[in-house]
Amino acid sequence: MKDFTNLHKRILIKLSLIFLFFTPLISKSQENKLVYDAVKEVFIVKFNKGDYSGIYSLFDDAFRNKISEKVLVNFLKGNQNSGRILNSSLQSVEKDKFVYLLEFELREMLMDIQLNEKKQIRSFGLRNVSPLYLTDAPAVQTNNLKKTAIDQAVDSAAREYFKFANATSLSIGIIKNGKKYEYYYGETTKGNGKIPDAETLYEIGSITKTFTATLLAQAVLDKKLNLHDDIRKYLPSLFSNLSFKDTPITFQSLANHTSRLPALPADIGDKPNYNPVSPEAHYDSSMFYQALQKVVLDTIPGHTFLYSNWGIALLGHILENIYKQTQSDLIARYITTPLGMRNTFYLENIGSKKVALPHSENGKTLIITDQGYFDPAGGLCSTLPDMLRYLEAQLQEQNPAIRLTHTPTANNMGLGWGVRTIEGKRDFQHNGSEQGSTAHISGFPDNQGGCVILINNKINAGKLINSIQAIVRSKAYE
Repeated sequence: MKDFTNLHKRILIKLSLIFLFFTPLISKSQENKLVYDAVKEVFIVKFNKGDYSGIYSLFDDAFRNKISEKVLVNFLKGNQNSGRILNSSLQSVEKDKFVYLLEFELREMLMDIQLNEKKQIRSFGLRNVSPLYLTDAPAVQTNNLKKTAIDQAVDSAAREYFKFANATSLSIGIIKNGKKYEYYYGETTKGNGKIPDAETLYEIGSITKTFTATLLAQAVLDKKLNLHDDIRKYLPSLFSNLSFKDTPITFQSLANHTSRLPALPADIGDKPNYNPVSPEAHYDSSMFYQALQKVVLDTIPGHTFLYSNWGIALLGHILENIYKQTQSDLIARYITTPLGMRNTFYLENIGSKKVALPHSENGKTLIITDQGYFDPAGGLCSTLPDMLRYLEAQLQEQNPAIRLTHTPTANNMGLGWGVRTIEGKRDFQHNGSEQGSTAHISGFPDNQGGCVILINNKINAGKLINSIQAIVRSKAYE
């Protein structure tokens, strides 16, 4: 009994020593976490306020000697379209680097930070979280009966797409050998169980630019303007800045993205009521033209590609002024009514129509994007049958305005369309992407085939697009 008591005492002494030995380490770790958490919270508060200069003040001198305030501010502003940071959680600690998962309104990102002994940030990074993909495709409702080889090939591509864990709704249209195919998958909103159909509207995003370009081509045919006209002839006399070395911005350079206008005005995220879910909605015509007066072009327009929503929006509004009609009325007059497209609208005309609501990268259900004064660059919604009618007209090229939009200008661009000739065969295509939607249209005039893909998720759809295009071009399905 005495031996047992002595043994028990010795064990207690050893445990006490172990406890005393490890307690400072545990406390130090907890202390580090408290410090890092506090800096992270200050970062979040300042980011959500748009106080990017304030964030720069959190960094140490070594970082500032390498990275200027302007560079960091521009980097952070470039992530404005992710929305506000709603939640955060510590993911890992590697030596003295803490990795936090930041849940923004529209996506999730990982933030790496390292602090110095003064609790200043000495190392920092923001990186995207890769989308979650499932090993096996889930069961998904569809109208695809998988009877033919083309049905089965499309189904295989669609099932592969639905390995993306947040996938919601997918509509695929094909024109091949003069025949149209329509395939619908998923549900119009996460969890509602309603399969999309021929009446379901999707955002088509920047495919809208091809509509605006068609109106430009129509204006050329109507002798309202010339593609090489200086656009300032059609603007108030306040824009002497819209040239470089006496070379002005022309209608063609607006339509083929060589005007050198930036993608969007630099101050669009600085204005009151900025909302990353609809980032252009608050930016009215007054702001639009005030910012345009301040633009400084960096090179001669007409040569170097720079994708510009601003440029196409400006083009659309100049055309409105020339015709004395709204963009919506012009599209109805020259495109949708002649082609029998009954369900292609801007947001204000959607009403109670059936809509595949957008879903962000992190799976949140969003509203249809309000493009405001930038509508001509990306504001249209449409259905799969309407877009197949639009594609059919592009393939037939019977309309002179459509033919003109397919004429190559520079940098594999027509007017609005990307155009190429590969191994003697032409193709044209355009993508659309909004905060919660993805769209694609492409055509191959030499074999009178093409495809339309409409998705109500923000995702890189490159693999799916390639698969469907391969089906269109392949002789195996003829």
